[in-house]
Amino acid sequence: MVECEFPECTTFGSVVRFALELEKGAAGVYEELAKAVPSAALFKELAAAHKKRGGMLENMRQQKLNEMILEPIQDMEREKYIIDTKVPKVSDAKQAAKVVMKIEETSSKFYTDASKSAKSIMAEAYRFMDKMSKDNLAYKAKLETL
Repeated sequence: MVECEFPECTTFGSVVRFALELEKGAAGVYEELAKAVPSAALFKELAAAHKKRGGMLENMRQQKLNEMILEPIQDMEREKYIIDTKVPKVSDAKQAAKVVMKIEETSSKFYTDASKSAKSIMAEAYRFMDKMSKDNLAYKAKLETL
């Protein structure tokens, strides 16, 4: 299990912190599943993708969003976006894929809603969050093929 602290999404800064925790949690779950089902290379690939996304978020936060961090955010209830980072025992790739498809769905919903909130704050943040949402749906589609 990966320990994550999901903050309330009340400012744009807290939304970015939530996203960082989301990526950390997803990467951790994928890493654990890669150990449990070594034959599924896709889990290692997606763990690396989520780690990279976390780095991109951190970079965006540090370099481009300093003045936007305190902007208030409306209508993002953190409970709708919290992912389960407890990895159940799995016996095969198909079973493991079901676990992480829920993470990808939840992450996509988070990034879709965050992109809508970011649109009024900064166009670049909107495009970034929108891309993250689309990436989550692409990851889910890959998992559905297992």
